[in-house]
Amino acid sequence: MLSRREWSKRALSSLIMGAGSIVTIASNPEQANAAESIIWKTGRAPQIPGQKPKDKSDVKGTKKDPSFLRSIADCKTKCENNYGPDGLSRSSTECLSSCQDICCTTYEQCTFAIVPR
Repeated sequence: MLSRREWSKRALSSLIMGAGSIVTIASNPEQANAAESIIWKTGRAPQIPGQKPKDKSDVKGTKKDPSFLRSIADCKTKCENNYGPDGLSRSSTECLSSCQDICCTTYEQCTFAIVPR
């Protein structure tokens, strides 16, 4: 069991160490300026000055990404053809739900409702 004096010394030393790291982080003005120039909007990619806007026809990383749809289809086919732990084949909705978790690579792909609820 720690005495009050030992506990106070440890608490004070950890406070001093924490304050030192904050000063180190705050002393780098280049990072602070870069962070201030980025505009964040909820649910969207950040707007970075000087960066070209994303092409509207580019579907990479979206739910319409051909490679994502192809991997979902392959996974669903394999899932439906294999038997589950109970010895029965799995339904299409069960397979789609689990395949979405396996195949998604972006937030949009992982969160859209692939199976109607």
